[in-house]
Amino acid sequence: MSQPSPIEAPTAWNGHELSEADWLIPLPPACSRALGGRREHAAPALAELATRVTQRVRNGRGFVVLRGLPVDGRTDQECAAMCRRLAASLGTPRPADPGGLITVVDNAGLGKTNLALTPHTDRTPAPHPPKLLGLLAVRPAAQGGETLLASGHTVHNRLLTEDPWALPRLHRDFHFGRGAGFDRLRPVFQRDGAELRVHYNRRGIERAQHEAGVPLTSEERTALDAVDRILSDPRTLLRIPLRPGDLLWLDNTVVLHGRTAFTDPPDPSAHRCLVRVWAD
Repeated sequence: MSQPSPIEAPTAWNGHELSEADWLIPLPPACSRALGGRREHAAPALAELATRVTQRVRNGRGFVVLRGLPVDGRTDQECAAMCRRLAASLGTPRPADPGGLITVVDNAGLGKTNLALTPHTDRTPAPHPPKLLGLLAVRPAAQGGETLLASGHTVHNRLLTEDPWALPRLHRDFHFGRGAGFDRLRPVFQRDGAELRVHYNRRGIERAQHEAGVPLTSEERTALDAVDRILSDPRTLLRIPLRPGDLLWLDNTVVLHGRTAFTDPPDPSAHRCLVRVWAD
Protein backbone atom coordinates (compact mmCIF):
# COMPACT_ATOMS: atom_id res chain seq x y z
CA MET A 1 0.00 0.00 0.00
CA SER A 2 1.27 3.47 -0.86
CA GLN A 3 1.69 6.06 1.86
CA PRO A 4 -1.73 7.55 2.77
CA SER A 5 -2.14 11.14 1.63
CA PRO A 6 -4.86 13.70 2.34
CA ILE A 7 -7.85 14.12 0.02
CA GLU A 8 -7.93 17.67 -1.23
CA ALA A 9 -11.33 17.94 -2.89
CA PRO A 10 -14.81 19.42 -2.23
CA THR A 11 -15.83 15.99 -0.95
CA ALA A 12 -13.69 16.56 2.17
CA TRP A 13 -16.05 18.74 4.19
CA ASN A 14 -17.22 19.33 7.74
CA GLY A 15 -20.93 19.70 8.38
CA HIS A 16 -20.68 23.00 10.24
CA GLU A 17 -18.96 24.56 7.21
CA LEU A 18 -21.78 23.87 4.73
CA SER A 19 -24.83 25.90 3.82
CA GLU A 20 -27.91 24.90 1.79
CA ALA A 21 -26.32 26.38 -1.31
CA ASP A 22 -23.72 23.60 -1.17
CA TRP A 23 -26.24 20.78 -1.49
CA LEU A 24 -29.79 21.92 -2.31
CA ILE A 25 -31.36 21.81 -5.80
CA PRO A 26 -35.01 22.90 -6.06
CA LEU A 27 -36.84 20.60 -8.48
CA PRO A 28 -37.53 22.54 -11.71
CA PRO A 29 -41.27 22.90 -12.50
CA ALA A 30 -40.90 20.95 -15.75
CA CYS A 31 -39.48 17.98 -13.83
CA SER A 32 -42.23 18.20 -11.24
CA ARG A 33 -44.84 18.07 -13.99
CA ALA A 34 -43.05 15.17 -15.68
CA LEU A 35 -42.80 13.15 -12.47
CA GLY A 36 -46.37 14.06 -11.58
CA GLY A 37 -47.71 12.34 -14.67
CA ARG A 38 -47.47 14.88 -17.49
CA ARG A 39 -45.11 13.10 -19.87
CA GLU A 40 -44.77 15.77 -22.55
CA HIS A 41 -41.18 17.02 -22.73
CA ALA A 42 -40.38 14.75 -19.75
CA ALA A 43 -37.22 13.19 -21.17
CA PRO A 44 -35.35 16.46 -21.92
CA ALA A 45 -36.29 17.95 -18.54
CA LEU A 46 -35.18 14.87 -16.60
CA ALA A 47 -31.99 14.55 -18.66
CA GLU A 48 -31.03 18.16 -17.88
CA LEU A 49 -31.72 17.60 -14.19
CA ALA A 50 -29.68 14.38 -14.23
CA THR A 51 -26.72 16.28 -15.64
CA ARG A 52 -26.92 18.89 -12.87
CA VAL A 53 -27.22 16.28 -10.14
CA THR A 54 -24.39 14.14 -11.51
CA GLN A 55 -22.06 17.13 -11.71
CA ARG A 56 -22.85 18.16 -8.15
CA VAL A 57 -22.36 14.65 -6.77
CA ARG A 58 -19.14 13.98 -8.71
CA ASN A 59 -17.55 17.41 -8.53
CA GLY A 60 -19.20 18.89 -5.47
CA ARG A 61 -19.80 17.62 -1.95
CA GLY A 62 -20.68 14.05 -2.94
CA PHE A 63 -24.40 14.51 -2.31
CA VAL A 64 -27.38 16.69 -3.18
CA VAL A 65 -30.96 17.10 -2.01
CA LEU A 66 -33.62 17.55 -4.68
CA ARG A 67 -36.46 19.49 -3.09
CA GLY A 68 -40.05 19.46 -4.29
CA LEU A 69 -40.89 16.00 -5.64
CA PRO A 70 -44.71 15.74 -5.88
CA VAL A 71 -45.48 13.22 -3.12
CA ASP A 72 -48.68 14.79 -1.77
CA GLY A 73 -51.78 12.76 -2.55
CA ARG A 74 -49.80 9.75 -3.74
CA THR A 75 -49.60 6.33 -2.17
CA ASP A 76 -46.30 5.07 -0.79
CA GLN A 77 -46.03 2.67 -3.75
CA GLU A 78 -46.64 5.49 -6.23
CA CYS A 79 -43.92 7.53 -4.52
CA ALA A 80 -41.57 4.55 -4.76
CA ALA A 81 -42.27 4.20 -8.51
CA MET A 82 -41.67 7.93 -9.01
CA CYS A 83 -38.38 7.71 -7.11
CA ARG A 84 -37.18 4.78 -9.21
CA ARG A 85 -38.15 6.60 -12.39
CA LEU A 86 -36.02 9.58 -11.44
CA ALA A 87 -33.20 7.27 -10.32
CA ALA A 88 -33.20 5.69 -13.78
CA SER A 89 -32.25 9.07 -15.23
CA LEU A 90 -29.38 9.38 -12.76
CA GLY A 91 -27.88 5.88 -12.97
CA THR A 92 -28.77 2.22 -13.39
CA PRO A 93 -31.15 1.24 -10.59
CA ARG A 94 -30.58 -2.11 -8.96
CA PRO A 95 -33.50 -4.55 -8.78
CA ALA A 96 -36.29 -3.27 -6.56
CA ASP A 97 -35.14 -3.32 -2.94
CA PRO A 98 -37.52 -5.44 -0.81
CA GLY A 99 -36.94 -2.93 1.98
CA GLY A 100 -37.31 0.05 -0.29
CA LEU A 101 -40.18 1.50 1.74
CA ILE A 102 -38.50 2.29 5.03
CA THR A 103 -41.02 2.39 7.86
CA VAL A 104 -40.96 1.02 11.39
CA VAL A 105 -41.45 -2.76 11.45
CA ASP A 106 -41.41 -4.89 14.61
CA ASN A 107 -38.45 -7.27 14.96
CA ALA A 108 -36.75 -5.82 11.88
CA GLY A 109 -33.19 -4.62 11.39
CA LEU A 110 -32.10 -1.28 12.81
CA GLY A 111 -32.98 0.41 9.51
CA LYS A 112 -36.65 -0.35 10.16
CA THR A 113 -36.85 0.69 13.80
CA ASN A 114 -37.10 4.14 15.33
CA LEU A 115 -33.64 3.88 16.90
CA ALA A 116 -30.73 6.13 15.98
CA LEU A 117 -28.45 4.91 13.19
CA THR A 118 -24.77 5.81 13.31
CA PRO A 119 -23.25 7.00 10.00
CA HIS A 120 -22.49 4.14 7.63
CA THR A 121 -22.37 3.18 3.97
CA ASP A 122 -24.93 0.78 2.52
CA ARG A 123 -24.24 -2.83 1.62
CA THR A 124 -26.24 -5.10 -0.70
CA PRO A 125 -26.05 -8.80 -1.64
CA ALA A 126 -24.51 -7.85 -5.00
CA PRO A 127 -20.75 -8.35 -5.58
CA HIS A 128 -20.05 -4.76 -4.56
CA PRO A 129 -21.82 -1.98 -2.65
CA PRO A 130 -24.05 0.35 -4.69
CA LYS A 131 -22.33 3.44 -6.02
CA LEU A 132 -25.36 5.65 -5.46
CA LEU A 133 -28.05 5.82 -2.79
CA GLY A 134 -31.32 7.71 -3.04
CA LEU A 135 -33.66 8.41 -0.10
CA LEU A 136 -36.99 10.08 -0.83
CA ALA A 137 -38.84 11.52 2.18
CA VAL A 138 -42.56 10.76 1.92
CA ARG A 139 -43.62 11.46 5.53
CA PRO A 140 -41.55 12.82 8.43
CA ALA A 141 -41.64 11.53 12.00
CA ALA A 142 -43.59 13.38 14.66
CA GLN A 143 -40.28 14.14 16.37
CA GLY A 144 -36.66 13.46 15.45
CA GLY A 145 -35.52 11.38 12.51
CA GLU A 146 -33.07 13.94 11.17
CA THR A 147 -30.70 12.66 8.50
CA LEU A 148 -27.02 12.66 9.45
CA LEU A 149 -24.30 12.90 6.79
CA ALA A 150 -20.53 12.72 7.09
CA SER A 151 -17.68 12.88 4.59
CA GLY A 152 -15.61 9.71 4.53
CA HIS A 153 -12.80 11.76 3.01
CA THR A 154 -12.82 14.08 6.02
CA VAL A 155 -12.66 11.07 8.33
CA HIS A 156 -9.61 9.82 6.40
CA ASN A 157 -7.92 13.22 6.52
CA ARG A 158 -8.47 13.60 10.26
CA LEU A 159 -7.13 10.12 10.93
CA LEU A 160 -4.03 11.02 8.92
CA THR A 161 -3.46 13.94 11.29
CA GLU A 162 -4.79 12.62 14.60
CA ASP A 163 -4.39 8.82 14.47
CA PRO A 164 -2.06 7.97 11.56
CA TRP A 165 -1.24 4.58 13.12
CA ALA A 166 -4.83 3.44 12.40
CA LEU A 167 -4.80 3.98 8.64
CA PRO A 168 -2.61 1.02 7.60
CA ARG A 169 -5.05 -1.38 9.29
CA LEU A 170 -8.10 0.45 7.86
CA HIS A 171 -6.63 0.07 4.36
CA ARG A 172 -6.61 -3.73 4.84
CA ASP A 173 -9.58 -6.08 4.60
CA PHE A 174 -12.38 -6.60 7.11
CA HIS A 175 -15.33 -8.96 6.82
CA PHE A 176 -18.52 -7.11 5.86
CA GLY A 177 -22.04 -8.46 6.18
CA ARG A 178 -23.41 -11.94 6.71
CA GLY A 179 -25.44 -14.56 4.89
CA ALA A 180 -25.50 -15.66 1.27
CA GLY A 181 -23.71 -13.11 -0.89
CA PHE A 182 -22.82 -10.91 2.06
CA ASP A 183 -19.66 -12.57 3.37
CA ARG A 184 -17.04 -10.61 1.52
CA LEU A 185 -13.83 -8.79 2.32
CA ARG A 186 -12.97 -5.18 1.75
CA PRO A 187 -11.08 -2.39 3.50
CA VAL A 188 -12.64 0.64 5.14
CA PHE A 189 -10.53 2.87 2.85
CA GLN A 190 -9.59 1.72 -0.63
CA ARG A 191 -7.61 3.57 -3.28
CA ASP A 192 -8.85 3.28 -6.85
CA GLY A 193 -6.44 5.35 -8.91
CA ALA A 194 -6.81 8.93 -7.72
CA GLU A 195 -10.08 8.15 -5.91
CA LEU A 196 -10.52 7.03 -2.32
CA ARG A 197 -13.50 4.77 -1.70
CA VAL A 198 -15.00 4.42 1.75
CA HIS A 199 -16.88 1.35 3.08
CA TYR A 200 -17.95 1.51 6.71
CA ASN A 201 -20.56 -0.14 8.89
CA ARG A 202 -19.27 -0.80 12.39
CA ARG A 203 -22.13 -3.09 13.39
CA GLY A 204 -21.84 -5.07 10.15
CA ILE A 205 -18.08 -5.47 10.54
CA GLU A 206 -18.31 -6.71 14.12
CA ARG A 207 -21.06 -9.19 13.33
CA ALA A 208 -19.35 -10.48 10.18
CA GLN A 209 -15.96 -10.89 11.87
CA HIS A 210 -17.59 -12.85 14.69
CA GLU A 211 -19.54 -15.10 12.33
CA ALA A 212 -16.41 -15.72 10.26
CA GLY A 213 -14.69 -16.99 13.41
CA VAL A 214 -12.16 -14.13 13.49
CA PRO A 215 -13.30 -11.67 16.18
CA LEU A 216 -11.72 -8.25 16.04
CA THR A 217 -8.35 -7.86 17.71
CA SER A 218 -7.79 -5.08 20.22
CA GLU A 219 -5.76 -3.19 17.59
CA GLU A 220 -8.61 -3.46 15.08
CA ARG A 221 -11.20 -2.34 17.61
CA THR A 222 -9.07 0.64 18.53
CA ALA A 223 -8.71 1.59 14.86
CA LEU A 224 -12.49 1.38 14.36
CA ASP A 225 -13.00 3.36 17.57
CA ALA A 226 -10.89 6.14 16.03
CA VAL A 227 -13.29 6.25 13.07
CA ASP A 228 -16.32 6.32 15.37
CA ARG A 229 -14.83 9.12 17.45
CA ILE A 230 -14.61 11.36 14.38
CA LEU A 231 -18.08 10.34 13.20
CA SER A 232 -19.51 11.34 16.58
CA ASP A 233 -17.95 14.81 16.45
CA PRO A 234 -20.77 17.35 15.89
CA ARG A 235 -18.43 19.39 13.69
CA THR A 236 -18.10 16.46 11.30
CA LEU A 237 -21.83 15.81 10.91
CA LEU A 238 -24.36 17.62 8.77
CA ARG A 239 -27.95 17.39 10.05
CA ILE A 240 -30.72 17.64 7.47
CA PRO A 241 -34.39 17.38 8.46
CA LEU A 242 -35.67 15.99 5.15
CA ARG A 243 -39.06 17.43 4.17
CA PRO A 244 -41.78 15.52 2.31
CA GLY A 245 -40.69 15.55 -1.34
CA ASP A 246 -36.96 15.83 -0.57
CA LEU A 247 -34.79 13.29 -2.38
CA LEU A 248 -31.31 12.82 -0.94
CA TRP A 249 -28.93 11.49 -3.58
CA LEU A 250 -25.40 10.59 -2.49
CA ASP A 251 -22.22 8.80 -3.50
CA ASN A 252 -22.31 5.73 -1.29
CA THR A 253 -18.53 5.29 -1.59
CA VAL A 254 -17.77 8.78 -0.26
CA VAL A 255 -20.59 10.01 2.01
CA LEU A 256 -21.81 8.14 5.09
CA HIS A 257 -25.41 8.49 6.23
CA GLY A 258 -27.33 7.87 9.45
CA ARG A 259 -30.21 9.36 11.41
CA THR A 260 -31.31 10.45 14.85
CA ALA A 261 -33.87 8.48 16.85
CA PHE A 262 -37.48 9.42 16.22
CA THR A 263 -41.02 9.16 17.52
CA ASP A 264 -43.98 8.37 15.27
CA PRO A 265 -47.58 9.52 15.69
CA PRO A 266 -50.07 6.86 16.93
CA ASP A 267 -51.71 6.40 13.52
CA PRO A 268 -49.68 3.78 11.55
CA SER A 269 -50.68 5.37 8.25
CA ALA A 270 -48.93 8.57 9.38
CA HIS A 271 -45.66 6.91 10.37
CA ARG A 272 -42.37 8.19 9.03
CA CYS A 273 -41.72 6.79 5.56
CA LEU A 274 -38.74 6.96 3.21
CA VAL A 275 -38.25 5.37 -0.20
CA ARG A 276 -34.81 3.87 -0.74
CA VAL A 277 -33.25 3.15 -4.12
CA TRP A 278 -29.77 1.92 -5.03
CA ALA A 279 -28.10 2.59 -8.37
CA ASP A 280 -24.76 2.39 -10.15
